[in-house]
Amino acid sequence: MATTYLDPAEVLTAQKMLRMRLLDHRSAVSWRAGRELAAQLLLHIDEPTACWQLAVEWMCGAFDVERVDGGYATPAQRTYMLGSAEARCGDLKIDSLRGIAIDNHDPGVAWIWSSSSPVVFAEIPQEKRLSRGLRQRLMAAGTASKIAVALRESGKPFALLCIDHVEKRRDWTAEQFACFQSLSAEVLGPILWTADRLQADASVHVHMGDIEDLTPAELRVAMLAATGMSYKEIARSLSRSFSTVDHQLRSIRRKLGVQSCTRLARLLAIRTGTA
Repeated sequence: MATTYLDPAEVLTAQKMLRMRLLDHRSAVSWRAGRELAAQLLLHIDEPTACWQLAVEWMCGAFDVERVDGGYATPAQRTYMLGSAEARCGDLKIDSLRGIAIDNHDPGVAWIWSSSSPVVFAEIPQEKRLSRGLRQRLMAAGTASKIAVALRESGKPFALLCIDHVEKRRDWTAEQFACFQSLSAEVLGPILWTADRLQADASVHVHMGDIEDLTPAELRVAMLAATGMSYKEIARSLSRSFSTVDHQLRSIRRKLGVQSCTRLARLLAIRTGTA
């Protein structure tokens, strides 16, 4: 059976590069507490979910807020799911935002995506940059005030992050804003983007016996498919019918647990040591 895995060498390389970028120079991360969080997150760079959860839980205490939430997304998506990663703090019984879908093109959300710095929503009930519907949904969850930011890497937004005061509005201080800006730009942007990239680039590991389960005829077809040849080109090359090639590729994908010729090519590269 095929399973997803991260290449340990690739993970180690990513950790070393981020450590050099974020921690090896005093000027890399301006907020000292942010540097401490960065060191913790680097230990979990191969686990995006763990990175997010560690970050939002840490931020609850660091910013003295009642709720922190965030998650991967892009401005092009139609909806954004709140609370993909979430932490709720304090003595109040705080409602969860998890699973609430909002219009990603709402004027207020679009403002966050387009801004290069965090956006302050000082009083949600009076916030005209948010649509009436979104204001009502946030108020129903107890949100009184909020700072939100689009996390970026190389200038491209890839996630949203928010810190909330719940039920009772409190003024955001200049120090809170500056630290939130430092953390999102200097720590969370690079680390969470790298964690997501590592997961997306994860190879599919195949046990040695899996490919050996292929018949010689299937292996020949698999090798040709991995080069990008079409079914018709493979059939013509091997002097076989289209239906025979189609049947063999179905059998190959079933035995190896893959769904596409692109994935098949990656598996064969790993097997032959050319990945």
